[in-house]
Amino acid sequence: MRNMNGIEKIAYRNIKGVFSWEVGGWYNCILDGCEENIPDTMEEAKDIIYEEAMNDFAEEGHFAIGRAPREMRFAGTAFVRAVIDRMFDTDEDIAEIAEAKNW
Repeated sequence: MRNMNGIEKIAYRNIKGVFSWEVGGWYNCILDGCEENIPDTMEEAKDIIYEEAMNDFAEEGHFAIGRAPREMRFAGTAFVRAVIDRMFDTDEDIAEIAEAKNW
C-alpha cells in the first residue's frame, strides 16, 4: 500500500480492527459448523465491514463500543473500500471462508 497520510493511518487502524473482529468471528463459525452466521456473498461481507468501520470504533484484537474516528469520513469511501478489498485479497482466513461458502 502506498504511503498513507495521518488521516489514512488512523482510518486504516480502525478498518483493520473491524476486519480482524469480523473475519475472526466468521472463521470461528467455519470451525464450529455454524456457517449460517456468515454472509452469503463476499460483497455482503465487504459491505458489513465497510458499514462497521464507518460507524464503529475498533482496535485489532477486540471490538470497542463507540463512534468511529472522524478520520474514517475524511479518508473517504474510495480509500476505505480499497483497503477492505486489499485485505480480502490477501487474508488467509478469508480464503478459507470463501472456499467454505463458495464465494
